[in-house]
Amino acid sequence: MRFGAKPREIWKKTSDLNGKYNKLNVKLNRLMMLDYVWTKLVADKEKFWKLVAVKQNTLCVSVRLSVARNELIGRREGLIKELNKHFDKPWIEKIEIVKDLGASNE
Repeated sequence: MRFGAKPREIWKKTSDLNGKYNKLNVKLNRLMMLDYVWTKLVADKEKFWKLVAVKQNTLCVSVRLSVARNELIGRREGLIKELNKHFDKPWIEKIEIVKDLGASNE
């Protein structure tokens, strides 16, 4: 620290952090939480269902097999409900299935 410079603010409790984070940090934290929860929810299905993107309130999921696609369609509402439990306000409204970019053409 240079002579005469104002010392850094020291945080003593969590309420000191209110308003310190910008919107980008909040969005990144939500995305990291979503990725973690998605991985835990789909568990062994992760090799068939890949979370590709989030567009506003929609999850874009890539599906490798038609059987896995049908199962995702059946479990869609339950997954949305489970995902939203982990956020202060319901965030995810729908799950959209997108073409798997890594699949070979049959």
